[in-house]
Amino acid sequence: MTGSPFLTARALGLGAVAAVLIAAMVVLGLWQLGVYDDRQRDDARSTLGRAPVALTDVIGPDDAFPSDGVSRPVTVRGRYLADEQFTVRRSATLGVERAVVSPLEVDDGSIVLVVRGQGDQAAAPPAGPIDLTGVLEPSDPSGSALDANRATDGIRTAALVQDFDQDLYSGYVVRTESQPADHLTVITPPTPESSRWAGIRNLLYAVQWWLFAAFVAFMWWRIVTEPPVGVPSVAEDTAEPSSTTVG
Repeated sequence: MTGSPFLTARALGLGAVAAVLIAAMVVLGLWQLGVYDDRQRDDARSTLGRAPVALTDVIGPDDAFPSDGVSRPVTVRGRYLADEQFTVRRSATLGVERAVVSPLEVDDGSIVLVVRGQGDQAAAPPAGPIDLTGVLEPSDPSGSALDANRATDGIRTAALVQDFDQDLYSGYVVRTESQPADHLTVITPPTPESSRWAGIRNLLYAVQWWLFAAFVAFMWWRIVTEPPVGVPSVAEDTAEPSSTTVG
């Protein structure tokens, strides 16, 4: 009985070489995947690192939220409406237990909601004109109207518009700095989605290395299971010779 072709010295030797090559290619693929992840994070950070522009250059009080406005650094000037501020409890979008949101009235009388920072509703905003820099975010996907304590679980414009008499911007601003200074601790703006194309070359390189590894494994199997040229196969060795009748 013939032994397994995978346990011959030749097969084991080739297998050791193949294992080293496969391991190296898997590691190289993982390295390229890590580079891809880094490029994705860098792209997201660069979105937040853009130079701020005036809020009115991105969106108006009656405009639908633009697709290119997500995580856009903006500047805006106005006055806080201290009596109309509210809190957001356990915000999944902002990632904090409690955030203070103060409506900022701009020159045309409309208001934009500003996430001033972490704290409670008693934290009064600075008085007088405010020059504010922050990150523009779209309305949250979920959130209720303000309750009796002027609190909600999300900044959803459609639910909050009934609580204000002025026109309300369809997005809100997460404050990063302001003049005069605000005593509340700023909240880190939500991390934006990176471009699907950021680092795509590295992702393709990772897939390429793993395909090479699969090809090496396939070639090892092919070489081991097929006899060398000129060497009869097991079937040929065990085949019975045919008899010839001499007339």
